[in-house]
Amino acid sequence: MNDNKKIDILIVDDIEENLFALEAILESPDLNIIKALSGNEALSLMFDYNFALVLLDVQMSGMAGYETSEIMRKNEKTRHIPIIFVTAINKEEKNIFKGYEKGAVDYLFKPLDPIIIKSKVNIFLELFRQRESLRETSERLGKTISDLKLANKKIKEQQQMIIQEEKIKVLLQMAGATAHELNQPLMILLGNIELIEISQDNPEALTKYLSKIKEAGLRIADCVQKIQNIRHTETRPHDSQSVIIDLNQ
Repeated sequence: MNDNKKIDILIVDDIEENLFALEAILESPDLNIIKALSGNEALSLMFDYNFALVLLDVQMSGMAGYETSEIMRKNEKTRHIPIIFVTAINKEEKNIFKGYEKGAVDYLFKPLDPIIIKSKVNIFLELFRQRESLRETSERLGKTISDLKLANKKIKEQQQMIIQEEKIKVLLQMAGATAHELNQPLMILLGNIELIEISQDNPEALTKYLSKIKEAGLRIADCVQKIQNIRHTETRPHDSQSVIIDLNQ
């Protein structure tokens, strides 16, 4: 969490003088104190701010503090905001229990003690800082995981491209070697065919040239046979996930 960012808290009371008095007690450079004069106004403000804490007066005209708290707990956005009830009613257990049933996490009794108020508020502010820090860390971790997945995808794509390039390279090597093997017997074959064409009246020469043609043909057939006998299952490792045909055979 950015340490320079102010934390938003909401104080709610239908008496304006009470709000200013509470604001004066809580005023701090790291706090952004928002005031509301009614439960309805408070609920409206909760959709505009990320409140770390709400200090809510119990006895208000219109919508009382208990009713405001109950509505907050039913809304997904506001249900987890801590509520401290501020009240002038007596400290009987039934009143306190009612407040906890409505969603309070603590009580402040009037007249307010500045030291107690600050102490309790600071506890919830620290919890908010820790929660926000954890949320930001989680978001950064999520982004890091997303970036790693994207990087891994790119690496796999690059590996596939390298594999394809390697396969093409192997095919080109095979084609070059085949051309080299076939070139000499083909030249002999073609040369002797030309000699036959100009020596048709010389049976002895024809026999010699035909023998050369047969020899060249056998060499070509042997080369083709070797290509056909290449074992596709005889491979060599290319990277951690793939193999290619080993043409050294």
